[in-house]
Amino acid sequence: MIGRITGQYSMDALKGKKSRRGVYSDGASFDSDEASFSSFGVELARINAELKNVPDVREDVVANYKSQIEAGTYVPSLDKVAHSLIIAGMLNVD
Repeated sequence: MIGRITGQYSMDALKGKKSRRGVYSDGASFDSDEASFSSFGVELARINAELKNVPDVREDVVANYKSQIEAGTYVPSLDKVAHSLIIAGMLNVD
């Protein structure tokens, strides 16, 4: 099986192909690799970088709820509370 590699992977396929050469700061040369990324991949990387700047906790929202709780004016939706307790397995609905 080895030695029967044909087509784009054969040594003949590499003949006539030019590779890019780079030079280290000490003058030694090397063959460089090349990579290309799809526009989706580039956009995904950009969005990922932006998401790193988004805080894990929204301090303004926390401060708003905290002030409502301290003032005694916070009234949570009982349906949402019940739903959350059911999802968490803390409330049985049998």
